[in-house]
Amino acid sequence: MTQAKLFWILVIILFCGCRTGGDHSPVIATLNSHDIHQNEFEQFLAAKLGELSSGDVSDSIRSQMLDEYLKRWLVLDEAARLGLKITSAEIEQSAQDNPQIKSSVAAVADRGELARDLLVEKYYRQIALRDVRVTPEEIQQYIEKNQTRLTDRPGYLLREIRVQSREEADRLHGEVTEGRRDFASVARLHSDAPNAEQNGLSRYDEGQLPDVLERAVQQLRPGDVSPVIESNYGFHMFKLEQRIQPHALEERRSQLDDRRAQLTEELIARRNQQAIDKEIERLISQAKIRITDSALGFPYSGELRHN
Repeated sequence: MTQAKLFWILVIILFCGCRTGGDHSPVIATLNSHDIHQNEFEQFLAAKLGELSSGDVSDSIRSQMLDEYLKRWLVLDEAARLGLKITSAEIEQSAQDNPQIKSSVAAVADRGELARDLLVEKYYRQIALRDVRVTPEEIQQYIEKNQTRLTDRPGYLLREIRVQSREEADRLHGEVTEGRRDFASVARLHSDAPNAEQNGLSRYDEGQLPDVLERAVQQLRPGDVSPVIESNYGFHMFKLEQRIQPHALEERRSQLDDRRAQLTEELIARRNQQAIDKEIERLISQAKIRITDSALGFPYSGELRHN
């Protein structure tokens, strides 16, 4: 058997392994007819938050991450029911875009996690977002409503990555500053900030951010990445895409076409997120979810106990 064939067999095993009977760790939840085991959830935490000891992740974050994990499997199960798949070529292409993934045993686990991320993205793109439409009239209304917010005061066009551990923040900071990964894709896949679905992109007026973050952003030039900054919300890093200066009314009118693409992207991103949230709510409403508190090892304070 060639090394390449062996590699893909291992990927397939990892991709499907959470649905086999090979995991004998405690069952912490039941999702429809599937048992969710402690080990698979801990592997998910390690992939998303970094290699942390139990004491480094708060009970609140564990509860939030368990909710995300269960929602993710609802999407994966629905994608499988509909026959959606991720090909080896798609995994390989994404791995090439993320060159830190190497062909080692550890990287096989990374690629199994990557395959699941790609399948979730495919489900959103082909199912949840297939009917999302934005008309020219809606775009124009959005531009008229938001152009003052975007141009009247100086500000920043920033990408942000926010995570809940210093170790994870330092690791991701190294990857984006050393050129191994694109800041926008890391924000989309790893950030827990509300703008993650927009590849971490947001517009802020001067003075809008908390002081500790504002001071760091003020030091940046376009293209710069900030150091890791700790706030009450977690650990942040920013990439400054553009400084925005106020313009005279005539100049604002002349620049409307230039801003149209940015505002259109923002509106579509909002509609997409609304559609995804609605789809997740639909899957949750149809699911049978049971949390096994005695096996969790932490007090659960999430949102999915209702059924």
